This record gives sequence, structure tokens and C-alpha cells, in this order.
Amino acid sequence: MGAIWNKLTAIKLPFWIMFMNTFSMAVGFYMMIPLLASYLLHDLLLTVMMVGVISAIRSFSQQGLSVLCGTLADRLGYKRTILVGLLIRTFGFGMFGFVDHIPGLIVACFFSGLGAALFQPASYAYYAVLSTSANRITIYAIREMLSNMGFVVGPVLGALLMSFRFTYVSMTATLIFVFSFFLSLFFLPNLKEAQPQAELPGIWPQMKKVMHNRSFRRFMIFTMISWSLVAQLYIAVPFRVSQIANGANIGLIYSCGAIVMVLLQVPLAKLGNNNLQPFGVMSLGTLLLAGGLFAIGMTGSLAGIYVGVIAFMIGQVFLQPMMNTMVSDYAGSGSIASYFGFNSFALSIGAMIGNVGGGYLYDLGNLLGWRLLPWSCFLFIGLVNIGFMLKEQRARSH
Repeated sequence: MGAIWNKLTAIKLPFWIMFMNTFSMAVGFYMMIPLLASYLLHDLLLTVMMVGVISAIRSFSQQGLSVLCGTLADRLGYKRTILVGLLIRTFGFGMFGFVDHIPGLIVACFFSGLGAALFQPASYAYYAVLSTSANRITIYAIREMLSNMGFVVGPVLGALLMSFRFTYVSMTATLIFVFSFFLSLFFLPNLKEAQPQAELPGIWPQMKKVMHNRSFRRFMIFTMISWSLVAQLYIAVPFRVSQIANGANIGLIYSCGAIVMVLLQVPLAKLGNNNLQPFGVMSLGTLLLAGGLFAIGMTGSLAGIYVGVIAFMIGQVFLQPMMNTMVSDYAGSGSIASYFGFNSFALSIGAMIGNVGGGYLYDLGNLLGWRLLPWSCFLFIGLVNIGFMLKEQRARSH
């Protein structure tokens, strides 16, 4: 007990503030966004296409603007950018509770996404500056664990409030982000000394500098391909459940996977980092992602889907902390948020390819009567990406 207490007291105050921010913002996000589509469809009676358009606007403003916002964070300072991003998302989330017309919902979605485009790269960069090369993988693992805890808690809290009125969901999520804003304002120190802003070029030259990093461009391609597999989970599970056990509790399947991630995130991330090279850890994560999807597609039982989802989630446990650690290593000092912004954009492209391409493969497999098609393609794509990542690792070792 004394050893645990010593480890806890050794954690610096800025880390505690960032950890609290990560958890609270995850709760606020996951209590709102999963229920938003249901609210738009059933309460406001919007068409499915319009709900898709509104959701796409939020995704574009969050992921599409991350490149510019990450570069801005390097120039404005990480704390300042986090604060501005939190204020903008607070405004966007607050609007959802009071507008019931399409133009207002579009504005709310845009500002909700823009807020995240500002604070996410800055937040990842802040973690990188606070940490050291020795503890960075653990810090990012803790961050992902707390985010997954928010994924478990948020929807439960949101569903409870939704039983009264969606406005309560919106206001509670807004207050959570207000709490994060004031927590950051009063307790997060500025990190100006870690950002030699006088040495930073203009915004466009800074973006060109990142894009001219050839090894980082290859890294973004690897992460984009792996992320196209990550994007399959929320299509693959409902698709297979409808075929095997229609009416089963899909939320329970996701919750079990999230709990596994919470419990294993830190120890497995440290285990991988201590025993494998960086691209080796990402390869292991990608193998588990592809293997988990293949298991989901090949199984004929609900238990098999649980096994596939758990394997998939463990793959994310290895992949995400190492990916974030490698981004900060590529960046060095002074332009960390720019690199995270570019990688976030690459991940959004991967998610889009995964969603569109995966949907096409599911339909094509049904049309041709070959149900193995999508699952075999996912496994093949994962193995090819692993081959290129291991080749990159060998080249770095020489």
C-alpha cells in the first residue's frame, strides 16, 4: 500500500489536472454524441440522411481542421489553445439543448468539432512535453485508460438523463466542459519554455516542414491503414449480431471490450514497450485488430463475437499509446501539436476509408454470396501493413 501511495504522490500536479481533464471530457463527449443521433431521429424527426450530414459536419470540423489547429497550438501555446478549444466546444454542446432547427444544429456541430480540433492536438502535445522518453508510453496508456473509462461511464449517465429530456444531457455535458475549462485555467501551468516560439516559422512553412518529414509521412500511412481497421468495429459487430443473434445487447458487447481496455491498458502498453521495438508494438496491435475482425466474421456464436471484440480491444491497447508516443518522438520539440494535428487528419482519412470501404465489402460479400470476403480482406490488409511496418523497423535499426 505504501509503494502505491509513493507512486501516486510522485505524479506531478499538471499530470493530475490533465488526467482529470481527459476523464471528464470523455464522459461529457460519450454521454452526448452516442445519444445525439437518436435525439435527432426520434425527437426532432430528421431524416437519416440529414442526421448523417450533421454528423459528418462535426467529424470534418474536428478532424479536417486538426492540421491547422495543431500548428496554431505550437504558436499560441498549449494551455491557451486548450482553453480556447474547451470554450468553443462548451458553446457547441450547449447549443444542442436549445436549438431544434437544422441551421442551428449545423452550427452546434461545427463548433463542437472545432473545439476538439483545437484542444486535442494541444492536449497530446502537453502530455508529451510533461513526460520523458522513459515514462511517455505509460502516460499515454493512462490517458487512453481514462478515456475508455469515460466511454463506460458516459453513455450510462447520458441514458439516465435522456429518460427525462435531452436538454438535461446537453446541459450536463456542457457543465462538464465548463469544469474542465476552469480546472485548466487555474491549475495548468504554461509551458512556454518548451515551445521556442521565436524559432517557429509561419503557419504555412510550419505545415510544410511537417509534410517534408518523409519518415513521418510513411508513419502516417501506416497509422491510417491500421485506423481503417479500428473504424470497422462499430460496423462489424452490429452486422454480425444481426446475422447470428438478432436482438442481442450490442451495448453490453462494447462495454465488456471497454472494461478489458481499462483493466489492461497500462500493463500491456508497458509490456509491449519493454519487449518490442516501436513498430513491433504497432504490428502486434494491428495483428490483433485484424485477427479480432476475422474472428468476428468467422464465428457462428455470440460468444465468438465477444472473443473477437476483446482481441480487437487488446489490439487498440497496444496500438494507441505507442502511436501517440511515436508521434511525439517524430516531432521533437517546438512543433509537437503540429505533428499530432497531421496524424489526427491521417486517422480521419483512415476512418473514412474504413467506413466506406468496409461497407462496400459487406454489401459485395452478400451480393456474391461469399461471406468471407470482408473478413479476409481485413486480415490481408492488416498483414500487408504489418509487413511494411516491420520493414520500416528494420530500416531504422540499421
